[in-house]
Amino acid sequence: MDAPVRYPVEWIDRFQLARGEWITLRPVLPQDDVQEREFVAHGLTSQSRYLRFQVGLNELPEALTQAFTHIDYHDHFALVAESFGAGSQTQVGDARFVRVGGAHDVAEFGMAVADAWHGFGIGRRLLCMLVAAARAQGVAQLYGDVLRGNAPMLALARANGFGVQRHPDNATLVRVQRTLAVPVTPESIAMCA
Repeated sequence: MDAPVRYPVEWIDRFQLARGEWITLRPVLPQDDVQEREFVAHGLTSQSRYLRFQVGLNELPEALTQAFTHIDYHDHFALVAESFGAGSQTQVGDARFVRVGGAHDVAEFGMAVADAWHGFGIGRRLLCMLVAAARAQGVAQLYGDVLRGNAPMLALARANGFGVQRHPDNATLVRVQRTLAVPVTPESIAMCA
């Protein structure tokens, strides 16, 4: 029998946007399946869905929803960003990494922020926390495959220390990659603030 998965409370963060809203970053939970589907279907425009998933889709298929929300927090780690206001919560972002194949120290990441929430620092905060979580869990190389035309994601990656290089297999993509060999310290986590 598998040991129960421990929810990583150390990766919960809360911060206030300059315009006043409070945002909570936290690891995803299995019961987030409905809000994850809503985020993809209604929080992202068709262009943003294409930039994130690199295929045309209108909603997150059930199998992918399950894969996105039923995770082990080690080989697959994910953060959601939520806004709380007027008595409701809305998912406004998602960032995750998945270890590649049998490699313990290499992981691929992907992320998206709801279109209405671009430009407020949510993506920067998500990526910074994701990098810190990956490093804390022994990931030495973190990479993402980004469409060449996704200038905002490329700028965010560069601003967070990722190098940009030619994709090994696909001319429409570039690979952003960062070495995470430095151990996690309280200061490195505080840098996300």
